[in-house]
Amino acid sequence: MISRRTWLRLSCLLLVLALLGGYAYLSWGRLLERQHIQRFDWHTPRLTPDGLSLRRLELQQQSPAGTLQLQIVGLQLGWRDFSLEPPFWQQVRIERLALQWRPAAERAETAEQAPPLDFQALGQLLAALPRSLVVEELLADLPCAKGHCELRGDLHQTRTASAGTQLEMQLQRQGGDSQLSVNAQLHTDADTLELQLALALDQRPQLSLHSSLQRTADGQQWHGELAAPTLNESAVLRTWLEDWAPLPELSLPGAPSAAQLSASWQLQLPQGAPDLDLLRRASGRLSASGTLPEPWPIPGLGQLQGEFSLALLGLDGHWRAEQLAADLTVQQPLADWQRTLPATLRSDSLQLRIEASESQDVLADKLTERALPLAIHLRGQGSTPFELRAQLALTNAPPWAAQLTAAQLDISSPRLDLADWQARKLKASLQFEGYLDAEQLSLDLLKGSQLNLERLTGSDLQLKRLRADLAGLQLQAQLQDGAAEEWRLEGPLGLRARRLAHPALITQGWRWQGRLKAIEEQIELNGRVSADSDLQLPVQLSYDGNRGLHAHAQLPELFLRAGNPLAKTLAHWPALLELNRGRLSASAVLNLPPNQATALKLDLTAKGLAGIYDRAALSGLDARAQVNLARGELRVTLAELRLKEANPGVPVGPLQLRADYRAPIAQLDRGLLELHQAQAGLMGGTVRVAPDRWRLERIPLLVPLELRGLQLNRLFTLYPAEGLAGTGIFDGQLPLHLSTEGIQVERGRIAARTPGGRLQLRSERIRALGSSNPTMQLVTQSLEDFHFTTLRSQVDYDPQGKLLLTMRLEGQNPAIEQGRPIHFNINLEEDIPSLLASLQLTDKVNEIIRRRVQQRILERNANAAPKEP
Repeated sequence: MISRRTWLRLSCLLLVLALLGGYAYLSWGRLLERQHIQRFDWHTPRLTPDGLSLRRLELQQQSPAGTLQLQIVGLQLGWRDFSLEPPFWQQVRIERLALQWRPAAERAETAEQAPPLDFQALGQLLAALPRSLVVEELLADLPCAKGHCELRGDLHQTRTASAGTQLEMQLQRQGGDSQLSVNAQLHTDADTLELQLALALDQRPQLSLHSSLQRTADGQQWHGELAAPTLNESAVLRTWLEDWAPLPELSLPGAPSAAQLSASWQLQLPQGAPDLDLLRRASGRLSASGTLPEPWPIPGLGQLQGEFSLALLGLDGHWRAEQLAADLTVQQPLADWQRTLPATLRSDSLQLRIEASESQDVLADKLTERALPLAIHLRGQGSTPFELRAQLALTNAPPWAAQLTAAQLDISSPRLDLADWQARKLKASLQFEGYLDAEQLSLDLLKGSQLNLERLTGSDLQLKRLRADLAGLQLQAQLQDGAAEEWRLEGPLGLRARRLAHPALITQGWRWQGRLKAIEEQIELNGRVSADSDLQLPVQLSYDGNRGLHAHAQLPELFLRAGNPLAKTLAHWPALLELNRGRLSASAVLNLPPNQATALKLDLTAKGLAGIYDRAALSGLDARAQVNLARGELRVTLAELRLKEANPGVPVGPLQLRADYRAPIAQLDRGLLELHQAQAGLMGGTVRVAPDRWRLERIPLLVPLELRGLQLNRLFTLYPAEGLAGTGIFDGQLPLHLSTEGIQVERGRIAARTPGGRLQLRSERIRALGSSNPTMQLVTQSLEDFHFTTLRSQVDYDPQGKLLLTMRLEGQNPAIEQGRPIHFNINLEEDIPSLLASLQLTDKVNEIIRRRVQQRILERNANAAPKEP
């Protein structure tokens, strides 16, 4: 039987336990409330010699940050290494851990400055972890870039006093077959934090990291190494990164199937939490290198492959490059700048090699004492391959700048099509130097810079063996945000084509030498064009995006005694026109405004020209003419034409002519001809056409010729006949009908002026003809000294050159029958072309005219010969 004192003691103990239990219950409730834990349940607790186990533990936390749901199945807390201080149980094992975290839908996004890194607090946190934690099955549902992602795997965590904390995880994505293994070791004390991390995919190592952060009196020292010697599962890593990227719109490049990467750093950081801003203010050294044995797709660039290395030195946040090297190849580079080029100029692959080089002697101000000397070699393969070699001085710290020297760019292409132009066998070699920074660009082409084309074809123009000398050209540009705000290209420019072919020109070599000036949408060319024919033309060209093209060409005065370069240049120069004396000059202005008709003005001046046209000798030709093309109409103005003499067999001159011609461009042969003056001297008199106008579509055209003061003795001088002489002055009118068949005269009139004149025909042959016929004897005797009062004739001329004269002759011979009146009716027929030809076949005629006359006679005889049946 229990004594009263024993019952009292038991009662007090039970009361104390009840009070402690009540206090613990109330404290536990307040703890759950402070931690926003709405539900905390455990099921089937068991106490065994090995430890404490729970069949199931569930927890739900609802806080302003979001909702956390935790479910643990098969929790075992071992007695081994049990401690009276948190975390009490040092051996923890979980069969299944399910975790779900949902952030609050509306959460104030306030960027708070991270507190400085507290090594002691971090050490206390790590010390609170159990010595051994095993999660056999881990299920996590967490926020990610796609909204939420599910992970499945296991976790092993151990902590020892010497090695610190070690964490091993095996993770697998939802719907994925690959398994990510994470092995991390973390060691910390009061002043040091050291991390070693290794990543593997499907048991194949991918990345390793060693990082050591030590607190010092001046801040923090950070040393580390990152290595990926066999990164052969980078495509899978890229998929993981895309899932957990902080921004859903982040587009990461496709990763290669194999790569080797490494990096190392020794940095002195200011006090504070490690972040990007802290790194910008660091001092120390950073180096990185990589090898991409297989192409790596980079958005906007292409498939990248090769090697690179980089070393940087920093002092208080001022970083400069100490070393840079690369040997990279880009396949299918379709960057935005390449898409702006014509298809024939795009490259299929680019190869870039960068090596260390010697320092340059002369540097720009921005590169003085902070230049990284490099040698670059860039090669492009494709329809237009190119190769660039240069010495590059690159700033090793911001603000950035680059200076190129000893640069040479070689370009070649078998075929290049640009708009309406086709180029064949292009070869360009450019020697240049330049400078580039964020504000300006300058480029100078040096001696030896030239471009060669075997053939260039566009529209009706074809050039063969074209060479452009570009040495001396300078490009200057002002930059804003990487784009050219203002640019200027200026300098000498030389062009040479071994053969230039155009329907309007005789095929031969041409050259251009002058200066080029281009400012944004304005282009100016000032220089001289010359041809193998010795033709030289000073030319000024200007183009403006608003006003279009303007061209001015000046033909310096040509002295034709030394030769006629126009005849050797213009394909449509009249084949029968030869000029061998005199002076000729011209000027032309061409305007091609946008969306408007072409405007052309041509002024031509001739002084003292002499030569041959067809079978006519010309001398003393002075002329001023103007050609205007505007608003779809051509106007030719012959302001003045004076010709001393033209001799097609019969001398004609002096001649004066003034006329205008207007016609629409679409119908140049159906315009309006307006004659202001037309007058010429002929056989001591004049031939004149009264001012008039004709529309050329109304053919045949009627042109009335007025003859005044023609002297008969001049005719007999030009057309001598045996024993024939005479005097008299004649006037007349000849209605010329001009048509496509030729010239025709119908019922023209010629008559002698009052009081008449005199004819003398004294020929022994004529006398012998009339000795046997009394009537003919009277005629021959009368014409030996015939004084006529009337001599009139009707003139008819057909397009074949046949002249028919029907004459009425009235007068007397004072020696016959006391001068009784005698009347004659005479019909004469003459082949005028043959007559002129016979008049031209004299010793005084030009040899060229003689050959042309003889050729014409042969052609006429051949056409007149009867054809064999």
